[in-house]
Amino acid sequence: MGNEVKVCSIICGAPCGFEKKFVSGLVIAADSGLDRCISGGITPDIVVGDFDSARSIVPQGAEVIRVQPEKDDTDTILAARIAVERGYNELRFFCAFGGRISHSLANIQMLRALKCKGICGALFGETGVMFMLREQSTRLPKFDGYLSVFALSDTATVSESGVKYPLDHHELSNDFPLGVSNEIIDDFAVLTVHSGLCAVILDK
Repeated sequence: MGNEVKVCSIICGAPCGFEKKFVSGLVIAADSGLDRCISGGITPDIVVGDFDSARSIVPQGAEVIRVQPEKDDTDTILAARIAVERGYNELRFFCAFGGRISHSLANIQMLRALKCKGICGALFGETGVMFMLREQSTRLPKFDGYLSVFALSDTATVSESGVKYPLDHHELSNDFPLGVSNEIIDDFAVLTVHSGLCAVILDK
């Protein structure tokens, strides 16, 4: 039971669409993410934030967690904290890119912090998804788009197979984007981060 995956979908406020079919588990709207929920036909279980930007009426039955505007955490980070405190270990952040650059970067830092604590997370934007790998492997099916891998630690040793530009225990650094815009050419790619921490981006 300790390895049970508990999914929480957190709807953020960036101006982008998302597919309702990918939203599952506990649903938390982070402030103006409430507007995204309502327009997408989704009823959130929890609405959290300082409500400085949400315009929609909170649906009946939803739990409301209201905080003061003067705070250290963004509304998205507050939503993530609530999810983790309630035992959720796979967090999916929708509408997490495409708005304010500062909030997009804050979300990336948040994802890094979650990964370092052993929490799986992914940021979904209008054109793609980002997740992180730390000394682990994953298989990625072929898709019509680009696969990019960036070192977030000072360096990361990476192998990639099934791609146009394969790597074999290659050292990536966080000051040169060598891993940008690769393509999967086989039925699937195998990506392994042997050491370090990497951000993986799948762009449509």
